[in-house]
Amino acid sequence: MSTVPRHDVPKRGRSGFVLVEGRQVHYLEWGHRGLPGVLCLHGGGQTAYMFEELGAALADRAHVLAPDLPSHGDSDPSSTAPMSPGGPLHIGIAETMPALLDEFGLDRVVLVGASLGGMTGITLADQAPERVAGLALIDVAHKLEAEGVRKIVDFMSAHESFASLEEAAAAIAEYLPRRKAPRVESLTRNLRQRPDGRWEWKHAVGRRMREHRESGADVPHVADNLQLVMSGVEEAARRIRCPVLVLRGEHSDVLSEDGAADLVDLVPNGRVALVADAGHLAAGDNPHTTVDIVVGFLDDLAWR
Repeated sequence: MSTVPRHDVPKRGRSGFVLVEGRQVHYLEWGHRGLPGVLCLHGGGQTAYMFEELGAALADRAHVLAPDLPSHGDSDPSSTAPMSPGGPLHIGIAETMPALLDEFGLDRVVLVGASLGGMTGITLADQAPERVAGLALIDVAHKLEAEGVRKIVDFMSAHESFASLEEAAAAIAEYLPRRKAPRVESLTRNLRQRPDGRWEWKHAVGRRMREHRESGADVPHVADNLQLVMSGVEEAARRIRCPVLVLRGEHSDVLSEDGAADLVDLVPNGRVALVADAGHLAAGDNPHTTVDIVVGFLDDLAWR
């Protein structure tokens, strides 16, 4: 008897789809309604699966929701968050969050956001302060290092597609030399197979960048246009009143020590924690330490 391929279910959690304001959203979920809410937002080019370890660790004490952001993973695009190269994507993504929280009965959450997800979290905490009880920002602040951003963007847009998952794994291993080589079978979380048999990233970021570059449009590199990319983040951070924790990867080339300290100076209740043996992708480089730090932050907030 033939079997239908199953969607990848995270450890101790659930994987599902929901329509929110007519847009399909793929999400991962742990715990159950009635427990304190934790909203996890992944970084650009990533998917909700980056929070699998955190979700599993919190499953008994929190209702954890980790959606694929618009135009990422298996979520539809959003008209409020178009994939314009170099644009302030975080503002449009933040506008999609209240309706998503309503769908899952989450009135107030602690938000854990990595990179783009963290920028979105800062924006949401400013736009809807009553909904965000605390912010844990993974390797992101209002000031980022241009060369580190350049490396990320260049990798996301370098490969139009891959002939096989093994080829994709080799490219990822070269990009992340300190990371253990990815399991080939897990890459279907980030790649989808086209009718021609090749595999392409599920996110639309790199594809849109290539399209603009090939069209001859005079679009500056994201790393040379950080002022627009980060538009509004510093101003929003200055207005935040909830506790803020910045988790900085020890070897990050995207968030400097000074950048993390500067953000903490902007907020009334902030601190920095170091994720040892990790770069910008701290949650994947050192998931154990990342989870421990976030759990400690929740304990400090008595969020249980």
